[in-house]
Amino acid sequence: MAPLSPGLPTGARQRLVEHYGSSIRTWLGDVEDNVAATASSCDITVDGFHDAGWASVVGVGRFTTGQPVILKAIPDSDRYQQERAALTHWGGHSASRLISSDDTTQILLIELVGSAAGGSPRPDDHIERIADALPQLHEVEVKSCTPVPTLRGYYVRTVLPRIERRASRFGEAVGERNVRLALDLGADLCATSNQRAMLHADLYAENILFDSNLTPVFIDPHPKVGSPAFDWAFWCVYYRQDGEFATRIRLCRSRVPGLHDEVLAWSLTLAVDGALYYKANDETNVAAMQLVISSPELASLPT
Repeated sequence: MAPLSPGLPTGARQRLVEHYGSSIRTWLGDVEDNVAATASSCDITVDGFHDAGWASVVGVGRFTTGQPVILKAIPDSDRYQQERAALTHWGGHSASRLISSDDTTQILLIELVGSAAGGSPRPDDHIERIADALPQLHEVEVKSCTPVPTLRGYYVRTVLPRIERRASRFGEAVGERNVRLALDLGADLCATSNQRAMLHADLYAENILFDSNLTPVFIDPHPKVGSPAFDWAFWCVYYRQDGEFATRIRLCRSRVPGLHDEVLAWSLTLAVDGALYYKANDETNVAAMQLVISSPELASLPT
């Protein structure tokens, strides 16, 4: 693991400016003091900062008891409230455990995964372990009163219009058929799914750590409320852009066979949206998304 930085790492600062824009610089100027103030009020000694994440600052410290803790400072109020709600809902079951929170500084106090920031080394059978653990996030239905947005609303208001807008300029990256299919499938999925599971909705590899027992722990959600099939699809498409989409789809089919067809549909919408984003930003990752879109698994989707 990379050593902790005594102050805010340059890499973290740059990523937050890229994510939020230059207006975040004022918040960044205060964040070390805010972390120190929250730590002091909770009898925590701050050991330093972990150079990770795009949307938050991650401090690492210890309670007077010796218990290690993450102090996660989140500048966006909605994101802070939504992550707090999701972690509270899961209660440390497969997800990182929320110890407490400071609404004034918007800092979450979260139990450290493993013995160091970043968790234990990823085991060789990591994808099988994740496939076994993922259903546990979706076991308890979400009550109606939550600050976490619905997947349906997010897709209708944000994702589908974004696909259509970017496709008008960069549609050749995925093909007209795939754009239309993604839009049609997305609309159908939003119209028919009434499930209310708490979704992680951001299942990149860096958001799935392993504890000292090599058990997967899901961290840093960007939560939504909706169908578990979306989480499976996100994991299959984005966990790692390593050409192993088909392997993860097979694991999905073996663990949650009833969701398989819906996972494929969500996967197409995610891959098309991702390819258009990467194309618009001139990133090489577009090739990985094109491989997913052209995979035999998605070729079976009805047109």
